[in-house]
Amino acid sequence: MNVHVFATDYDGTIAERNAVSEATAKALERVRGTGRKLLLVTGRMLPDLQRVCPDADRMFDAVVAENGALVYFPERREVRRLGDAPEPALLEALRRRGVPFDVGSAIVATDAPFAEAALSAIRETGVERTLVFNKDALMLLPGGVTKGTGLAAVLGALELSPHNMVGIGDAENDHAFLAMSECAVAVADAVPALRERADYVTRAPAARGVVEFIEEHVLRDLVDIVPRLKRHHLVLGEQADATPVTVPAHGTRLLVVGPSATGKSTLTGVLAERVLESGRSLLLLDPEGDYRTLAELEHVVVFGGKGEQALPAPDELDQLLRHPSTSLVLDLSAMSMAEKVGYATKVLAVTATVRAATGLPHWLVIDEAHHVLPAEGSPAADLLQPGAESLALITLAAGDLAPAMRRLPTVIASTDMGALHEAVLSARGARDLMSTRASGDGRALERGEAAIAWLARDPRVARFRPGTRRVLHRRHVRKYTEGELPPDRSFFFRGPTGSLNLRAANLARFVELADGVDEATSQHHFQQGDYTRWLRDQIKDPELAAEIAGLERSGLGAAESRRQVLERVRQKYAV
Repeated sequence: MNVHVFATDYDGTIAERNAVSEATAKALERVRGTGRKLLLVTGRMLPDLQRVCPDADRMFDAVVAENGALVYFPERREVRRLGDAPEPALLEALRRRGVPFDVGSAIVATDAPFAEAALSAIRETGVERTLVFNKDALMLLPGGVTKGTGLAAVLGALELSPHNMVGIGDAENDHAFLAMSECAVAVADAVPALRERADYVTRAPAARGVVEFIEEHVLRDLVDIVPRLKRHHLVLGEQADATPVTVPAHGTRLLVVGPSATGKSTLTGVLAERVLESGRSLLLLDPEGDYRTLAELEHVVVFGGKGEQALPAPDELDQLLRHPSTSLVLDLSAMSMAEKVGYATKVLAVTATVRAATGLPHWLVIDEAHHVLPAEGSPAADLLQPGAESLALITLAAGDLAPAMRRLPTVIASTDMGALHEAVLSARGARDLMSTRASGDGRALERGEAAIAWLARDPRVARFRPGTRRVLHRRHVRKYTEGELPPDRSFFFRGPTGSLNLRAANLARFVELADGVDEATSQHHFQQGDYTRWLRDQIKDPELAAEIAGLERSGLGAAESRRQVLERVRQKYAV
């Protein structure tokens, strides 16, 4: 995991008896010294915090105070209130009940024994306030305000992602911000409920536990803890017994291999959607324009393609990649092969730089990876090195990739058992891993089935069915609509007597010719099932082929059959 943010509670976590010790301060300074951001998340009011911790402005990049109701950026001395100020009617109701309290910008603070009286005052006045406990303290917060909402505001302002964040705390009011942390840590003397939900519990209590965790784990990017973070695994599908098939969100180097039109793109699409659904950022290099439909999902922007939004220049890409909530699909389908390789190499160079600085994007996916990382080698291969970020390469066969890329995967998935076997041997030389027992008795994969091999830690192989995609995959849309298929894959209008020889090398030309040939020619190919076979076998669109086959069985006349065939092709491919 690439740790770029360390968020910590104050009292009972880094501070004991109101103060931060010298040893703890030095440990926190080491965190900031590595370039990581240090955020304080406390229930204290800001003036009170600055009184007990005079160095707070120097120590932290941002402060979430009043349990999320106020945020403070020390470098620019900026204060933002995120909740309504305490209502005068509520304060009067508390006074009548003898409740002692302090008032902040948005918070009302008292002691836990006065919870019942405070709740009574809220009910009497009808204000929207929530009671939040912090061990012996009690806070009356504006509705919807938590440490988590305040921290989210800070992360957004600093363009940081919670998926690169470690959070540590000790009390009830820390649940919200630890829940949004990629790694949630509780000190040894934290309240039981927090320890139970944490990903890791320190051996030492309070501040000593914080120092322990920084020295043993934060400064090493959590290399020993990441394998425990299974709650973040991405589900690709399930085995026959309904066991989920998952890959780790962090540090995964996935290779997807298999022959054309066997389901690689579906599996890749499932991966991309699961990454996006988890709130992580994605950069997808799309040489054939296969993944433009991902733009239907929130926070995905598609660039490139013929006549579409231009591909970003390197400096523009650098800025785009630094937005943690934005994912990019770069459609290279309008480029020549040489242009694709050149542009992709620039993209990988920018991505490596941004990842080193920010940990973004969380996943890099390269479709048709053999174009950019061919077996004979390329400069781009030097830009892909094992790291804390995740990578997916999609290609026909492992042998099509540069040798270094074949050895890179930690996980291999395939729509063909032979291709999986070859890829595993290329990656690890692990002949025993592909034994008959491990690979599911050696049977060929069924249609719609895939196999996956985990190569790290507990090597194993499983057969599974990929999950369902949320958006329609349109395979090689640009190539089939406007590119040029070779003669043996083109459609030829020849007519019932074979007197014609009109070649349609793509769908746009097919529609043009089908609309112009005489009715006898159109009806001949319709009744012979020629349209169905071409769409199924050469365009690789079994769904559309099935629709046309249904029309063939309906006995339509020449004019109506032509109209309906063209209508369906135009609707599907916008030609």
